[in-house]
Amino acid sequence: MTTAGMGSRNRAVVAVLLALPLVYLLLVYIYPIGQLLYLSFRDLEPAYDTDEFIGLGNFFEIFGRSGGWGHVLRSFLYTGICVSASFVLGLAFALLTTAVEEAFAWPLHTALRQVIITPMIFIPAAAGVMWTFAYTEHYGWVNHLLALLGLSTYPWLVSSAAFYLVMLTDIWGWTPFMYLILLAGLQSLPREPLEAARVDGAGTWESFWHVVLPMLRPVILIALTIKTLDTYRAFDYLWIMTQGGPGTISTTLTIATYKTAFMELKLGKASAYGLVTMIFPLVVVNVYLAFAQRREA
Repeated sequence: MTTAGMGSRNRAVVAVLLALPLVYLLLVYIYPIGQLLYLSFRDLEPAYDTDEFIGLGNFFEIFGRSGGWGHVLRSFLYTGICVSASFVLGLAFALLTTAVEEAFAWPLHTALRQVIITPMIFIPAAAGVMWTFAYTEHYGWVNHLLALLGLSTYPWLVSSAAFYLVMLTDIWGWTPFMYLILLAGLQSLPREPLEAARVDGAGTWESFWHVVLPMLRPVILIALTIKTLDTYRAFDYLWIMTQGGPGTISTTLTIATYKTAFMELKLGKASAYGLVTMIFPLVVVNVYLAFAQRREA
């Protein structure tokens, strides 16, 4: 083969390789999102052989008659409480582990770390089933303890407390994730600024607030972004423990989307729910990128 022929073949190979990411974006991102957008403008119900263009009708129905605003607010409430509590507890546990490691020569911190990360052993489905049994009215251990104390039992998961109990389970299950990220961040911090702060007479609180926290900010930002995105699309604990009930007390956008698509078989309306659900993660990612770029600048 001539040199010109080999050069032409190499250019063709390079062109194909450069095109592969574009093909991937088209197949995995652009086409599914475009299809979702297309279906959101249609009244598509396969069970009734219905498929017609209705424009923004699905969105008007969601935010008019289907309680869409309630689903949005519950999604934000669930995300805000779970992320905040997991972050505070994870940071507290990370600081405690670091303090124990510095104060004791023997590996007490290793045992402490194992205890804190124990909830990560359970997959969310198994953890959801476990806590569902715990809150069951007649044979759950929570009501059993109340009975031993002489208190009346309570139908936890079919009451107004159900939504908050699912939040408590989510916090229990995902605090170890925040803990491990923040602990790794703490252990990677340079020691010189802390030692200089102690020499200058700074106390524990001043050192943490003015030295540790600013150095830990990039790690905190990454941890909060990942946890916020993951919690916002939470489904497993909510579905296993309450299925969005009782009524719609614990119905978030993800639960509403699933019910609309696979129980009501209203695929057009479910697609509209899917588009609404996408807005918040896009905002979070762009806020994170803005913070990251400002820090680099």
